[in-house]
Amino acid sequence: MENQLSEDVVIQGERYHRRRHADIPHTQVHQVLRRSLETAQDVIVVILLVMLLAVMAQTLWNLGWMIVQPGTTYPTLVSQIVFVLILAELYRTLVFYLREHRVSVALIVEVAIVSTVQDLILKSAHAEFEMQRLIGSAVLLLVLRGLLASERYFGRLSGASDTSAH
Repeated sequence: MENQLSEDVVIQGERYHRRRHADIPHTQVHQVLRRSLETAQDVIVVILLVMLLAVMAQTLWNLGWMIVQPGTTYPTLVSQIVFVLILAELYRTLVFYLREHRVSVALIVEVAIVSTVQDLILKSAHAEFEMQRLIGSAVLLLVLRGLLASERYFGRLSGASDTSAH
């Protein structure tokens, strides 16, 4: 009996809440505008995903040609492979955004780590090792790793959703 009574109160409260907001015309305008803008933003993200797939396909095609061409150095090939991995991480980030409607700090930090490693690989291919730049890259990688570890540690403590884009 008490459960039925509490359900009736909840249902009546929802009706009152809906009725109250239905009487205020600007509330509906805000809801429609918000939904329209969120839909437009989702469309833009989907367009970015399609463009990212096109760039990945083009990069893979160029990588295939680089492999069969004589004179291509291994660091250049590895750098292109890492570039494809960066694009894949960006793709995961956008998919996560579409699913959760928020940006994943962990995925962004992962992209930054892979980008820094790609830069180091590319610089090693051209033997451009400046000690300050090397130390700066090492410190950047340590800071990014610390950010990633702390985000995952505190994410587990708070019970935040997983950042993998399934």
